[in-house]
Amino acid sequence: MPFVGDIETRDESRGPIWGPFAVVRDNVELLLILNLGWSIQLLPGVLALAFPQLPLWLRLTMGIYSATALIPGTGVLYALTLAATRGEQVSMDLAIQSLRDLALPSFRTLAPLYGVFGLLIWLAIIVGPAMPVMTTLATLACLLWYLCATFWGPMLAVHPDAAVASVVRDSLLLVWRYPAETFVTALVAAVALVVGMVSIGGLMLIVPVVIALLHTQRYLDLVAREAAAKLGE
Repeated sequence: MPFVGDIETRDESRGPIWGPFAVVRDNVELLLILNLGWSIQLLPGVLALAFPQLPLWLRLTMGIYSATALIPGTGVLYALTLAATRGEQVSMDLAIQSLRDLALPSFRTLAPLYGVFGLLIWLAIIVGPAMPVMTTLATLACLLWYLCATFWGPMLAVHPDAAVASVVRDSLLLVWRYPAETFVTALVAAVALVVGMVSIGGLMLIVPVVIALLHTQRYLDLVAREAAAKLGE
């Protein structure tokens, strides 16, 4: 796999589930700021949905802004959570440099990958009533795509020049080889997302960072296993 190299050793005692919470504990102020910066990009889109009485042109502008800004913002989110996981200093300078380095790769890689979710949901909602089997297939595809999404952000942060096809292939391979581990991380991330959506404050303050850390530490854990397996051959 092309994503095996260039991974630094992490603290093995923490593990990929509890490790993210330890990273948050050690960097709470900086990660709160990071999370708030990401959430601010989401806010206009949320307001556009929450206030349908606003002029249509304004709601469209707000939605387009959020959809556009979140793509490079997510790249920066994963780059900085990777740095925090490695024990590096998270700073504004690093955020700016990550934005410069990952803005275009984020659009090239994350935009089409996350866009597939919209297509699958559209198939389930629009085509599903006329073809029930399509709803089932789209739902299964969404689940698989969600599991693969566990690895997209960390892969982008580690190898920003990787092609979309390579990211898809290697994320599918990781899901295939480590289904239980991937499912556990995806489940914990989903629970964190639900808690954040219910509390609202959690979504604004820390939940996206926790999800990114869960994804990142699971990816590092599995890549370390892959590297160890190759050395043992």
